[in-house]
Amino acid sequence: MSTKRKYSKVKKALLLSGLSTMVVASCTSYWLWARLNSALPLLNGEVTIPHVEHEVVIDRDRNGLPSIVAHTRTDAARAMGFLHAQERFFQMDFLRRKAAGELSALFGESFINADKEARLHQFKHSARQAYTNLDKQHKALLDAYVEGVNSGLDKLKSAPFEYAVLQATPANWQPEDSFLVSFAMFMEMQGRDYHNALYLNKLQQTLPQALVDFLVPLGTTWDQPLDAQHIATAPMPDADVYSLAESEESGQQTLALTEHQKSLYALTLKDTPSVAGSNNWAVSGDNTLSGKALVANDMHLNLTVPNIWYRVEYAWQEAAKKHQLSGISLPGLPLMIAGSNQHIAWGFTNSMGDWSDLLRIPAEQSQALVTPVTQTIDVKDATPIEFVIDMTPYGPVVEREENGDLLVLRWVAHSPTAVNLGLIDVEQATSVDASLPLFNDAHMTHLNVVVGDAQGNIGWTMLGALPERAHSVWAPVAYDNDKYAWSGFLDSAQYPKRMNPESGFLFTANARVVSGDELDLIGRENYALGARANQIHNGLRVMHEPSEAQMLRTQLDSRAIFLQRWQYLLLSILNEEFLAEHPELAEYREIVNNWNGKATKESTGYLLVRAFRTQVARRVFGGILNDVHERNPDSTVFDYFSLTSQWEGPLWKLVNEQPAHLLNTRYDSWQGLYADALSFLNNHFNNTHGTIANAKWGDYNKVAISHPVAGALPFIGKFFNIPEYGADGDINMPLVQEQNFGASMRMGVTPGEEQSGFFHMPVGQASNPMSPYWLAGHKDWQEGVFSSFLPQETEYSLKLIPAEHKE
Repeated sequence: MSTKRKYSKVKKALLLSGLSTMVVASCTSYWLWARLNSALPLLNGEVTIPHVEHEVVIDRDRNGLPSIVAHTRTDAARAMGFLHAQERFFQMDFLRRKAAGELSALFGESFINADKEARLHQFKHSARQAYTNLDKQHKALLDAYVEGVNSGLDKLKSAPFEYAVLQATPANWQPEDSFLVSFAMFMEMQGRDYHNALYLNKLQQTLPQALVDFLVPLGTTWDQPLDAQHIATAPMPDADVYSLAESEESGQQTLALTEHQKSLYALTLKDTPSVAGSNNWAVSGDNTLSGKALVANDMHLNLTVPNIWYRVEYAWQEAAKKHQLSGISLPGLPLMIAGSNQHIAWGFTNSMGDWSDLLRIPAEQSQALVTPVTQTIDVKDATPIEFVIDMTPYGPVVEREENGDLLVLRWVAHSPTAVNLGLIDVEQATSVDASLPLFNDAHMTHLNVVVGDAQGNIGWTMLGALPERAHSVWAPVAYDNDKYAWSGFLDSAQYPKRMNPESGFLFTANARVVSGDELDLIGRENYALGARANQIHNGLRVMHEPSEAQMLRTQLDSRAIFLQRWQYLLLSILNEEFLAEHPELAEYREIVNNWNGKATKESTGYLLVRAFRTQVARRVFGGILNDVHERNPDSTVFDYFSLTSQWEGPLWKLVNEQPAHLLNTRYDSWQGLYADALSFLNNHFNNTHGTIANAKWGDYNKVAISHPVAGALPFIGKFFNIPEYGADGDINMPLVQEQNFGASMRMGVTPGEEQSGFFHMPVGQASNPMSPYWLAGHKDWQEGVFSSFLPQETEYSLKLIPAEHKE
């Protein structure tokens, strides 16, 4: 066969292949277009639904922000349920399945491990019990919400498009499903905390306690608690306590790196997995121009399409009094999560306290205390699997140690009383003083509450069930040690609280908030580094007559104050003597010296300083933790940087004092360690970007927000995601931003003057890409543009009509 004929056949084959691909893509696109359009929510007109007592009006503005006007609170709940189902049912279903351990039935084998993890906690049983425990008023309101959800689902012309993609059928909502949504938030915020305790246990079994105390401090000099009390840090142990050189000789260490060590030495420019956290603060009326309190909140969570929150406003009449709330809801729950009721405004951050214990049951007692529970996990397109959970009266077994001892998880979330609908009672509070105990009695994942009122008062307290115990503990303890027993939960009078401090402001940022006995109530463990809280505190302290616009500027603050001392350290290392040996690092030094101190996407200086700290940390701790890694080569719970967010404390002390006995034995000096880290980075940036000056922080800090089913749509799935882009911000500053983690909302509001407030939310209200307000508001969030807290001019109007309604 001639070359020409071969070429002709190849050309035809490629042409046919291309045409086939185009046909498949076109057919897929048309099919999806039809499904998307048929699953759009109702926006205008009238719809008759059962159970609604009176006509309900739902007005939406051009961004899809709904305003519900109802005659009763129960009708408002029905309308909220209707909206959640019409716009976000798949999201609700995902959350209830996440807590129930039923995602594999929808997505397949890739979710089996996640389902096994969830099944440990038996949340379906607790959710049913939580519903049974509701008082009459809360149960009636939840039942009304469920009626609205199922009516909203029924009124869609076809099921949400995600079910068509996954070839699945949605099941109606049940009252207990709403509590599964609450338990899913427990998993989001606290679900991996016990893994840190398992790792701490391995540290304690391998290293001297003095070294563990140094590596896992309770705080650092960055702490900025409300009471301004600092916790003394543990001293660095000397060579008599622990020496890396002696450890290497006694352990006959090989030069080969374990898998854990490889991850420590890898080029990972990100520091650690992010702590799911947030910022909030309140300024008292003594400091504001209006004389009313001003509340700001930006909750940082994993970012997805659609966003986790759903904006809503609802109003109803009761005893000739009008109630109106504006803010965010969580699809699956009939509650205002954060916002304003015109009298008080409130917002949350994750508290990061200690809400679980690991209990050790000796091997010889395990048989009498363990009951195997067999679970069947349905798997899409595969055979169901059997999963056996070893349960005890104290909780599930999460690890079996080499000697046969069992480690059992006791967690607040295992109690049905860990969740309720207490936030409903906050809706009608008219003052900070009246609201604080109501927040204490509202049970869901543990949160810091900051609240302000129209009289100018501000307050802080905790939301969530606090265990009543003599001592909190992080390391495993004997299951029958009465010193660490729980005797129930605290009542609201026992919760820590603050009102109207002399400073005129309150703030939290996932760091330690209180000290002493109050800290013992909450727990002393893995709080976020205090850098964010410190920066917010210092900013509020110098503000004159703070406004909503100033609140937004603070939320968008990308100054990297935390890293300035690392800039100075790096410049001191890159001195003339050092550069004489490493002349290739001269440009590195020049760029670091000219850095403007901000974490902007265009910044090379920030990237170089940050990457240096990260690489030094990996080399330093890679050496110190070598014995732990070698002793536990197959461990799946290793992550020192997740175990403690306070690792900056020991790291800073180590790099400044440069102790020979704690130097990674792969280096002959600390200068050698620094040189290795800098050469590594210099080579990477030059090889990757052509020149080091071309490397920008935005090349690494790229925001990528995706839809969970986008990957199941060949050719067109990418259109469901937010196109990737470089972003300002990082972890240890108010503007928290990583690839798929950042501000899930931002708000600043004065109760009673909501029209002057602002609100941001990524991705927008809609989950359906064919919606007329798809991604509406996302650009304001991305660019930090001041946008309204309240709904604007009505663009769409829908009426829910009772089934027996007659003209």
